[in-house]
Amino acid sequence: MEALLIVDVQNDFAKPGGALYFPGAENVILPIVELVKEFKQKGLPIIYTRDWHEDNDYEFSIWGVHCLHDTKGSEIVDELKEALEGYDKVYEIKKSRYSAFYGTNLENLLKDLSIKKVHVGGLVTHICVLFTVEELRNRGIETMVYSNCVNSFDKDMHNFALREMKEVLLAQVV
Repeated sequence: MEALLIVDVQNDFAKPGGALYFPGAENVILPIVELVKEFKQKGLPIIYTRDWHEDNDYEFSIWGVHCLHDTKGSEIVDELKEALEGYDKVYEIKKSRYSAFYGTNLENLLKDLSIKKVHVGGLVTHICVLFTVEELRNRGIETMVYSNCVNSFDKDMHNFALREMKEVLLAQVV
């Protein structure tokens, strides 16, 4: 079975005024919403991650306060909320580190759903997307990354990450 995995498309990353917003981050929203529509039509699972930090989290020393638990910044963007509303095959993963596997139940969820292929979009290409794709590929899960559904504040690192995922991790980058 296949699933869509949407990484950290949250207000603090994807919306102007967000703690770690960068110009162009919002460009991934509509293409991801289109993928959501496709996966819903096929009746396939959709998993989304939320960067989720407790007070005084270690990452704040690196990136500043962002995606603080129970704040507007930690919520997924409204467009994604609306697209997912009412769909019964939606799963949320709250994560506190770059990889969506670290300290979460993502691995068990993928096993329980018999997922063999994961389609990926989200933010930020060279950080949370890359480290999550690396974990997917280390588990032998076929992975497809949509280049129009990922973005980064650093274009060189964005391009590096796409190349790394394609050439080293052997993810399919389309």
